Amino acid sequence: MASLRQVDIGNFYIESASFIQFSRRFRSPFVFFDTEFPGCIFRSSKHHTLLSPAERYSVLKLNADVIRPIQVGITISDGATSTATWQFELHDFDLRSHPHAPSSVALLESSGINLSRNRQLGIPSVWLARLILDAGLVGDFSRATWVAFHGCYDFAILFKALFQLTTKLRVRLPETMEEFMVLTNWFFGGRIYDVKCLVRRCDGLYGGLEKVAEKLGVKRAEGKAHQAGSDSLLTCEVFLRMKKVYFGPGDDGKEKKMPFEGLIFGLNS
Repeated sequence: MASLRQVDIGNFYIESASFIQFSRRFRSPFVFFDTEFPGCIFRSSKHHTLLSPAERYSVLKLNADVIRPIQVGITISDGATSTATWQFELHDFDLRSHPHAPSSVALLESSGINLSRNRQLGIPSVWLARLILDAGLVGDFSRATWVAFHGCYDFAILFKALFQLTTKLRVRLPETMEEFMVLTNWFFGGRIYDVKCLVRRCDGLYGGLEKVAEKLGVKRAEGKAHQAGSDSLLTCEVFLRMKKVYFGPGDDGKEKKMPFEGLIFGLNS
């Protein structure tokens, strides 16, 4: 299986079958994911370090309620040797009419994302949500562990897509962070990690995904930065390296429990 498979409306059904088959090979898979979206429209007048958790969530909600996703990358792994990555090109965003930050859009286009092609040939994000559900990666019976890097917007975007399956009305995030976390933990089973949180317990690590990867000696295996499939694969490799180096078996031979389970950087951490 190719390490990174690009998916649009032309091959969605074929790749869906591969995605479901690969997901079901593992009893407790790791799901690493990343999203690309057209930037933040609203910002607080305060510096982000001065915001309370409630204020940070308020800014997230203001943005997540209006932005539309462009790309989602998902890497599924057994946590050891078997890994596959899909990059889903999404139809949701129209540059001509939807809110966006021009600098963010310019960055994505310079990274190789073709926005007009996505609008014509991408899939609706709700199709991806249904695929994730059908693959058994979310919901009451899922045993998957979901991992992102600085993932507040990533989880919010997938949350909205999953919730859209239940209604024809426009989906918005819950009013409070507490409600959002309860529903997020229900969708994703509570087994979620944000690598940005884990960095706090790892001496010598700091910065964004690229810097953390560099410090760990992890090289980008395929694709470019700011493309969701490539970033999800790099998140996978960084997480597994951190797990081995910082949270591997101790002197007693037992693997250390990874901290910050259920926390999302920038919200409740």
